[in-house]
Formats: sequence, C-alpha cells, structure tokens
Amino acid sequence: MLNRVLAAEYESLLPRLKESDPWVSLNSADDGAELIATVRDAESNVRELNEMILDLRGAPVSRRAATASSSVHYVNLSYLMPAILADLRRLISIYESAAGTTGHRQADALLSRILENYRRHLAALDKIHPNQALSA
Repeated sequence: MLNRVLAAEYESLLPRLKESDPWVSLNSADDGAELIATVRDAESNVRELNEMILDLRGAPVSRRAATASSSVHYVNLSYLMPAILADLRRLISIYESAAGTTGHRQADALLSRILENYRRHLAALDKIHPNQALSA
C-alpha cells in the first residue's frame, strides 16, 4: 500500500511543477504561493514514504513520471490550475483508499497525516478557484 501511494506521488503533477517552473502572473500569485507549499510537502511526503518503506524492510518503487505531465513546461500557471486541482483530488482519493489499511500503526498515521495535509492544500486552492471546485 505504501508503494502504491509512493507511485501516485511520483506520477503526480506536483514534482513536475518544480521542474518546469510555470510562469506565475500577478493574477495567479496566490496560486503560486500555495503551490510552493504544496510542492514542498509533496517532496517531504516522498521522502517520508521512502523512509517508512525502508524501515518496514520493503523496497520502494522506482521514480517514474506520468507521460501526461510532459506538457507542463513553458506554460502559465493559470493554464495548469484545472489539472493541478484534478491531480490533488486524485491523490486525495488514493490516500483515502489507503488510509488504515497497512496494518502498521506508524504507516497508517503517516498516510492519514499526508491525506489531511493534501485536503488542507486543496481547500486553500478551492477558495481561490470556487468555480473549478464546483465543477469538479
């Protein structure tokens, strides 16, 4: 289960945002500030998931990127926001299905903490984009 969520983290748009550095206009400055925190948390999630898998004597899955995320370079952040919001919802759904299923108290606590963190970030972005939140 931990490898399943780790693979989802790798395939997320969040690591690609840091690599692609989309252009943030004045109109999307609030998005940019929230996404910086979200990307930092995603990096921390990957690190903690890897550590937990190793602590449990497992082997973390290899990093891979979703091919659909290859189109995030050289674009405005505002253009990417619908995809980012959808991706956060996808991650939340994966974490919801994984919550409490590992049979290991610390692993389940880690998954729950990450889930709540993503929910908090999504709620902040939904406040900025209420129309996109309603259409989802």
